Amino acid sequence: MKAVGKVSTIIYKNEKNGYTVFVLDSEDGYITAVGETCNIEEGDTVEVEGDITYHKNYGEQLAFKYISKVMPEDTDTLIEYIAKSDIKGVGIKTAEKIVTFFGDDVFDVIKNRPYDLVKVKGINEEKALAISEYINEEWERWNLTSFLARYGVSITISNKIYDTLGINAINIIKENPYALLDFINNISFKVVDELGKKLNIDNSNESRLKAGILFCLNEIMQAGHTCIEKNILIEYACKFLEVGLESIENVLVNLVMSDKVVIDIRENAKYVYRKSLSVAETNIARYIASRNKDKVSKKSYDNKIDIVSKLENIVLSKTQRQAINTCLNSNISVITGGPGTGKTTIIKCIIDILENEKKSYVLCAPTGRAAKRITETTGKQAKTLHRLLEITKINDNDIDSIIDFMPEVLPHNVVIVDEASMIDTILMNNLVKALKDSTNLILVGDSYQLPSVGPGSVLKDIIESKVVNVVELNEIYRQSQESDIVINAHRVKSGDNIEFSNKNTDMYFIETNSIEETKKEVLSLLDGRLENFANYNIVEDLQVITPIKKTELGTYSLNREIQKILNKEDSFKPEKKVGERIFRQGDKVMQIKNNYDIQYDVDGVTYKGVYNGDIGIVNSIDNIQKELVVKFDDGKKIKYDFDMLDELEHAYAITVHKSQGSEFKVVIIPLYVCYEKLFNRNLIYTAMTRAKNMLIFVGSKRVLNYMISNTHENVRRTGLKHKLIEET
Repeated sequence: MKAVGKVSTIIYKNEKNGYTVFVLDSEDGYITAVGETCNIEEGDTVEVEGDITYHKNYGEQLAFKYISKVMPEDTDTLIEYIAKSDIKGVGIKTAEKIVTFFGDDVFDVIKNRPYDLVKVKGINEEKALAISEYINEEWERWNLTSFLARYGVSITISNKIYDTLGINAINIIKENPYALLDFINNISFKVVDELGKKLNIDNSNESRLKAGILFCLNEIMQAGHTCIEKNILIEYACKFLEVGLESIENVLVNLVMSDKVVIDIRENAKYVYRKSLSVAETNIARYIASRNKDKVSKKSYDNKIDIVSKLENIVLSKTQRQAINTCLNSNISVITGGPGTGKTTIIKCIIDILENEKKSYVLCAPTGRAAKRITETTGKQAKTLHRLLEITKINDNDIDSIIDFMPEVLPHNVVIVDEASMIDTILMNNLVKALKDSTNLILVGDSYQLPSVGPGSVLKDIIESKVVNVVELNEIYRQSQESDIVINAHRVKSGDNIEFSNKNTDMYFIETNSIEETKKEVLSLLDGRLENFANYNIVEDLQVITPIKKTELGTYSLNREIQKILNKEDSFKPEKKVGERIFRQGDKVMQIKNNYDIQYDVDGVTYKGVYNGDIGIVNSIDNIQKELVVKFDDGKKIKYDFDMLDELEHAYAITVHKSQGSEFKVVIIPLYVCYEKLFNRNLIYTAMTRAKNMLIFVGSKRVLNYMISNTHENVRRTGLKHKLIEET
């Protein structure tokens, strides 16, 4: 439906995202219009196009997809439009004089011949230029918004483009739409490429190919690699961009010359990097190599280990004592091992010794949940690496910004990082930049778990390079020997099938014969069955972990079904629909992308940042103010405008990758369908080790045993191991 009319009343306007509700006085009567727009005021004449919808509280509405200002046609509207410019000395009377003096030529004069305005009494050059600038800017902004809306570009992005490129934005875009990727964050190559096609930009256009190759490298980075073989990249880019081999090779040379990409030669092959990731790997390798070359005054800590072990009332194994001595006598060291091998006990002992020696230290982890867990197990305050490094200005969509980011140098003698398998190349680069030349770094983690979500395999590469002191813990610590979860996790690690006990166990298997039955059993456990069996808070203590997002046993489907059980629709609970998802007060949700700039207060102190993997509960939803508040596990409360809800997803069921670094009292793992390459030993091992008190498999033992036997890994292409060896 199209409608033209005057904006009679603005009911609501969100200044952050442009969402506006207004009444349109049209030929068909008054219409309530809703949608994203910018800079409209009461009295503006606009044309809107969209669909008629019906809101249960507000009735019939025109939800517009496109909106554009219409040139004022009647004298009164024109006068009103000029008068509301907020230019000092230009009110209704002055506007009337201008319109009367120039008549039908008034817009041409204002836009193209502003100096003619001085002919009107009371208008000097300064006012004339201000009036012209106001009209031109408003009109060009609207023209750009209307132009880009036809290609699916949002109002928010349109405003960013205008603020960056100014009144020549349309001409710049028509000439080279791919230039937008250099100026505007959060605009995707696919959106720009679609715009380019509609503007008849040739497939072999150099700007398109440069942007396309960088996009391909970003896609490769999203898969966890820091680099890719040159021949594979060229083949991939040719297919994706639908051009010939020679075109890609020529443009790749230009990208190298312009310092956008780096080609590294090793093991008789050429690897292509985004420059930033190459720099990051080199920084990490050089720092580690440099610290390894520094001499350490070695001494025995056996007496102090005896003191703290007696104080903590623990008996340390020979390997654990060796690990403590190694870490305290090394500039850089690694402790690795599976569940129950005493990694946390070692951390506690190291901390006690450092405190006894009055050495400053900091305990940290890659995620909020991991930091919270190590705080609970050690009794010592831990920070996330993002908080420690005060990372607030890096844009995840602008990978090159990692080169420029420079964290404050940390004052500590020792930095201890738990769950180090989760550290990606970008985060590790920022960490080493923050370390003093005299700081000792201790990395603690299980290298057998899945690699980091971000690019790289930092812990694994460091261990395999053999350039730093590594202590591997294999012996299961005494208190963990009674846990079937721990015992069987180690069996899985060794490639042996799980042994299920019938009594006195913390691990169960519920056999099913179909996908539908598997799903039904999972939902039954959540719908009172498990709560009756043991005293657990189902929302807070229990986590469904699944290998996949799609299918009936994926996160999308399970979250919808679990929500119906644990947080039913209720007229007293506000909710917000976003696409096919419904966020409801009381929902368990997860942050799925880093947001470094969002602010929140804790005890009157303002902090910034919420990070990928943080889990919380929807505390409130305000449909008038268009905002939703989430209270996260660490206590922080974050306000989300409705246009930010793509940063959240339900977390009743999460993927194995998203569960990394977390620990839950009860874990349910549904397994029935099998994906040959995805379902491997590392995946099931990581999922199992998330459970603390109880682990329940639901599904097919055939699938479980296949995963244990499948050692196939999507090996990440990185250069850190090679650079570490080369620098040492």
